[in-house]
Amino acid sequence: MIEINLHPSGGEKKTRRKRRSVNLPSSARFQSLREDPWNAGLIAVLVIVPLIVLSLWLMQRSRDHGLQAQLDAATADSARLAELRVLSDSLISRRTAVQKRIELVEQLDGNRFVWPHLLDEIGRSLPDLAWLTAIKREAPLPNVQVQLLGTAANPLVVTQFVHNLERSPYLTDVQIVSTQAQEVKGLTAQNFTLTVRYRSPPSDSVPTAPLLKGGA
Repeated sequence: MIEINLHPSGGEKKTRRKRRSVNLPSSARFQSLREDPWNAGLIAVLVIVPLIVLSLWLMQRSRDHGLQAQLDAATADSARLAELRVLSDSLISRRTAVQKRIELVEQLDGNRFVWPHLLDEIGRSLPDLAWLTAIKREAPLPNVQVQLLGTAANPLVVTQFVHNLERSPYLTDVQIVSTQAQEVKGLTAQNFTLTVRYRSPPSDSVPTAPLLKGGA
């Protein structure tokens, strides 16, 4: 069975009860909140603190982005420096290897003229009344030392030979090992044994000549 209330007052009472259930603050209450310093401070804190937190978060985020960019740049620079270091080490190794080869070539190229210079200086220093019977090597290159065995007409010729050897820019440490008189075809000759060492002369002591121009 359905009952319907047709009395107007019943609907108004229900409507009034529904309106009373919604509790909205009045303007006077807002005015009291503004006048109360504690409430005003609370409202200010509730408004300002989120703004401060948001600002700090934005600043931190911007700082993090800046630090990340610096970190990426430092990482890239480190990678480039590592590549440059590897390249530098490779170039240094190549330069060392090339330098060793150059030194070897210079040594071989310089030593190939030792014996020609040595024999040429010995032959140039030999007096007319003396001759050599043997040349023996006593020390290897580059400071090669040889022993000279020969015969001279008299002791003065041996002394002249020694002086000539000492004046050569390519020879040094000229020593008389022994001298001995010997009868040769009814004449008294002087056998001698000398030692001499080769040296590289300074550039200013070696005579030079200007090159001839073509068509002169």
